[in-house]
Amino acid sequence: MPALSLAAVPGRRRPTVELAAEIERRGFSGLYCPSFGDGLALCEALALATERIPFGTSITNIYTRHPYDFAQTAAFIHEPSGKRFRFGLGVSHAATNTRLGLQTGKPLADMRRFVADLRQAAERTGELPPLVFAALRRKRRPLAHARLARGAAGARPARRLLHRQHDSHLRL
Repeated sequence: MPALSLAAVPGRRRPTVELAAEIERRGFSGLYCPSFGDGLALCEALALATERIPFGTSITNIYTRHPYDFAQTAAFIHEPSGKRFRFGLGVSHAATNTRLGLQTGKPLADMRRFVADLRQAAERTGELPPLVFAALRRKRRPLAHARLARGAAGARPARRLLHRQHDSHLRL
């Protein structure tokens, strides 16, 4: 069965966590939590509410918190989950960062610096989960293959896979 996207919104957080346990029971292959609705907080709940299903963020904006803070949270989730957590990271979109009042630089350099800082912090916070990078642009894909991350996630590769697997006539 496919992996599913799951978001917890105000007023529906407990039912969302309960739904995750049902999704696991039905045999889905994973749960991935977008940044709206606090994907990291939902992942923390998933670590405690599920037992076998892999899960992760898709995608956490690196500019919203300090790398040390992210390292503490990611290491915490990773440990009680039995190492089922995947930490999806990205630089988000200019419009989102502007709306949030975030100062950004050059995405590739920022990601490299963020990962270095995250790994340095992990010396104190504990083992980090595998990192997965948002890679909607060709320039970011090499980061995932430069031993910085375990993989890359992007909309276009997923659309191509969906196209090949399910319906050769489907046009997305």
